Amino acid sequence: MGIVAVNKFTLYGLLDHKESVLEGLQELGCAHLINLTPGTGEGSPRPGYSVEAHQALQYMLACPVQKTPSKNWKKFDFAATEREALDIQQKHRELADERAELLKSIEAVTPWGEFETPKSDDPLLPKFWFYKSPHYKMDALAKSGELKDLVWEIAAKDDRLEYIVILSKDQPQLNGVKDLAPVELDPRPLSELQLRVEEVDAEADHLQHRRAELTKWRDLMAKAMAEADNRAALEHAGEQTLDVSKIFALQGWAPRSITSNIEEFSQQHGLALSVSKPGPDDKPPTLLKNPELLAGGEAALTFYVTPGYGTWDPSIMFFFSFSAFFAMIFADAGYGFLLAAVLGLAWKKLSVSREMIRIRHLFTALTLSTITYGVAIGSYFGVTPPEGSFPSSLVLMDTSNQTGMMGLTIQIGMIHLILANLFKSWALRRTLCFPSPLGWIAMILGGYLFGQDVAGSGSPFPAIVSYALLGGGAATVLLFSSERKFTLHPVGIIMRLLDGLAGLTGASKAFGDILSYLRLFALGLASAQLAITFNTLAKDAAEVKGIGILFAIMILVLGHGLNFVLAVIGGVVHGLRLNCIEFLDWSLPDEGYAFQAFCKKASQ
Repeated sequence: MGIVAVNKFTLYGLLDHKESVLEGLQELGCAHLINLTPGTGEGSPRPGYSVEAHQALQYMLACPVQKTPSKNWKKFDFAATEREALDIQQKHRELADERAELLKSIEAVTPWGEFETPKSDDPLLPKFWFYKSPHYKMDALAKSGELKDLVWEIAAKDDRLEYIVILSKDQPQLNGVKDLAPVELDPRPLSELQLRVEEVDAEADHLQHRRAELTKWRDLMAKAMAEADNRAALEHAGEQTLDVSKIFALQGWAPRSITSNIEEFSQQHGLALSVSKPGPDDKPPTLLKNPELLAGGEAALTFYVTPGYGTWDPSIMFFFSFSAFFAMIFADAGYGFLLAAVLGLAWKKLSVSREMIRIRHLFTALTLSTITYGVAIGSYFGVTPPEGSFPSSLVLMDTSNQTGMMGLTIQIGMIHLILANLFKSWALRRTLCFPSPLGWIAMILGGYLFGQDVAGSGSPFPAIVSYALLGGGAATVLLFSSERKFTLHPVGIIMRLLDGLAGLTGASKAFGDILSYLRLFALGLASAQLAITFNTLAKDAAEVKGIGILFAIMILVLGHGLNFVLAVIGGVVHGLRLNCIEFLDWSLPDEGYAFQAFCKKASQ
């Protein structure tokens, strides 16, 4: 559980056997390769097929209708399938764009009705000029007399505009009214535009049928691409070895628990092998391993940062603290049951891969924690259960006590940052800086006790305790924040003290970060107040005879729906923010890079 310990291994063999060794190592799939030839083999391997081929496969996989996969390799033409899929995708986009333009044209032409613009380019023939004029401007036009010598007609009217058609060789000069310019309309008749929409829809349906037919080749295409990608990865790995004369050397990282597999592999292929633990100058990749039920925290963590190899794995801490913060921001059991319904509907879609199952476990934890917290504060879609009822007996916290809730969230922030500094101290245990996080813990506790004394809340400890914690913590941070080597030379001592003074400037940051946890209370309160407000509006609307019940239902559905969406956004954004920014900033001394196994890619 946590960060997997790795060993560095180096394989030596004959250059003639290099390809077979790489193929075997790729089949083994447990090594993160190290590039021994700087300047070549940098970055990730290029895909074996073009980006367009991967795009074509994704387009086929996204088709809502999937045909039974074919296994007939003889009839499968990779290039033709790729071409046709991309061609369908392009034409589908063009048709969608054309349909959107047609609908705009129909909307613009409809007020003028059915007409056909003369197709002759003879400059002596009159043309149609179309104007949209507000009603008040028509009076100004009538007074100006500019329409008197023109052939014109009002084609239609609505509440705001009058739609005018003028027949004239040249554009009419309507100078009596400002900002009245002719409207550019599609020259095609309205009936032709409507007919073209039908044709576009028919073409789009035909393309969708062709796309569905192509999906029968998806498995063969994915398999062919996976094999090509594996070959590309193999070639990329070949660029990372060190070749000298007739010998090659290959180096990588592998989990310490499977070193025996590497040893057995080297014996089978007649290779020389050296294995060593990471040295002080090494930067091994980070491989995380957690129980599957709790591994959903890895996705949230690695989306933001990968811990350094010598630090610690915050994944499980992420899992529980994110669930708790999410629940406090939602602050309603009714919304929790709604989350459960959404999770139930998406259950199958979240079961297609190991990564999706891990995310499903995280979503389940978020849902259960939201329901539990909502029951504990007694809120069900903003409604408090009546006294004496069973739900009321489960209420453990009074959220109407704003002072108490604010104090609770500040205490949560303190505990979160204290844990962060404890983990950081452990991660720095091999350095002289390890006491510095402990100093920050003392300062946080001392600051809290001092604040209680100032506020008159009655600290259980004498004032001298808070002063001792603040002074001792500050001294610890001052003396042990520097990463410089310890020396008795005056210059070295001064530089370490200067580093310590710079470290102490983080006091304001610690204060601000702890106060940042007040957002848990503020967002929870906002969600609860919105729910109560919508309930009140719906109750008032229901008292209106006749249509009042309908309005009440609409207010409840739309209001709580909006509040639910806002709570989801707030819970995710701010729940992750408190973990990814406040917590990680205090707990992770070093960022690393992910372990990428050299292995065969499975077909999609």
